[in-house]
Amino acid sequence: MAFVPVNLAVLSYAAGCTLWNYSSVEDTVGAVLAPGYFDPALARLRRDDVVLISARDGAAIAFVATASPTGVTLQSLTGGEPPPPPAIPTGAILAENGLPILAENGAFVLAD
Repeated sequence: MAFVPVNLAVLSYAAGCTLWNYSSVEDTVGAVLAPGYFDPALARLRRDDVVLISARDGAAIAFVATASPTGVTLQSLTGGEPPPPPAIPTGAILAENGLPILAENGAFVLAD
């Protein structure tokens, strides 16, 4: 499918940066993030604007990497696999569900 101008809406604006929302029920996240998809919105988008994307197969957060007469390119901030959880140190106290107990500062509680 193609970019739909009415699906791009401003959520907030401050200090020269705009937070946008774009929703597409027909396109995938990959298609929306493809270079050139947002070219029709060149007059509205500026470099470093943030775009919340809702697509047919999921969602993403991206920023406008380029917005020039040659086109608009978005860079995903949410792509890839999430980082692995931190390793649980030996001696950490575990709750009944098997997860470590954490102190208020987020540190592992260790057995004395």
